[in-house]
Amino acid sequence: MTAIKNENILMMFEEINEKLDRTNQQIEKIGLKQPEATESEKVAELKLVMENSLENQSKQLYAIENAIRTEKRKIEFTPTSTFGMVFFFSLMLILLAVTVWNYSLRNQNATLSDNDLKFRYIQMRGNATANDFAELDSLFYFSRNSKKIKALRKQVETFEKNVEERAKLIEREEQLKREKEELDRKISKNR
Repeated sequence: MTAIKNENILMMFEEINEKLDRTNQQIEKIGLKQPEATESEKVAELKLVMENSLENQSKQLYAIENAIRTEKRKIEFTPTSTFGMVFFFSLMLILLAVTVWNYSLRNQNATLSDNDLKFRYIQMRGNATANDFAELDSLFYFSRNSKKIKALRKQVETFEKNVEERAKLIEREEQLKREKEELDRKISKNR
């Protein structure tokens, strides 16, 4: 159906082009045909041809506009339209599903973060007893205390920073020892 209408539109445009070509030919004939005619007659005749051409063009454009208007489809989003209601409820269902998923991911991330902090704390302590596990479970689950958790996190981060600095110092000392041994070997070879 749309192919037929598109062909009709193309045919209308071809007709407009043909009429414009005819108008141009008529204007050229008028200019060649009556050299003895006065300028005002030529202007009047030219105006008449132009008016006819514009009128034909406006009719053709009106026909094209009507063809395009009939092609448009109207989608209503009123409470009485089935499509609108299905679309609305689908969006609400998707929004609800994404919200529940986001909430579950947030809880899962919080649990993983807590477990990570507990593991790092046990690493900091070097060993763990049943009392340590009970204390951590109490702190994180049974009577959650955010202030103590923040203090614990700060303590663990400080410990990890100190360990990192110590490791860098030890590595630097080993590098200096190797350099010293190399220099000693070079000096002993030169003697």
